Amino acid sequence: MDVFVEQIIKKKPSGIDFLIYLGIILAGFILIVAAMLFLPSLALMVLVGVIFGVYYVITMRDLEYEYSFTNGDLTVDKIIHRRSRKRLISFDVHNVEEMGKYDPQKHAARDYNKRLIVSQYPDGRDAWYMTFRHSKFGNTLFVFTPDEKVLNSVKPFLPRQVAVDAFRGN
Repeated sequence: MDVFVEQIIKKKPSGIDFLIYLGIILAGFILIVAAMLFLPSLALMVLVGVIFGVYYVITMRDLEYEYSFTNGDLTVDKIIHRRSRKRLISFDVHNVEEMGKYDPQKHAARDYNKRLIVSQYPDGRDAWYMTFRHSKFGNTLFVFTPDEKVLNSVKPFLPRQVAVDAFRGN
């Protein structure tokens, strides 16, 4: 029987996102004022361009992650403001070496070639993690926010000891 599960997680804005929004709006305002002072004949065109540019750059921070799990393969795509999609990673969960609830302090000192945090919160709270070796990225830490449906679908495809360790007490 084939297993197929999808989940979309909307990334919550962090304090850094709000600082970026403020910086972009401030830079746009400075550009408009400079255009009015130095290029008054082009000020209207600059105004329209800056408004569009500010909108476009701010909406690039509107991220969603789509987890697609199919028969042991987990694929993660990043969706930017529902206008573009980019494949972040795809891997076979049979190769997972470790899985469990994510604790940032536990992984801070560990050496990973790639840290991929695709969870609801940038700090990884309420998230799960997997570690595995990826052909492109090497030793990888993967942090995500799965729902029960995704977790229950992934569990039978994990190596036996990894599943036992990850779901002990759950």
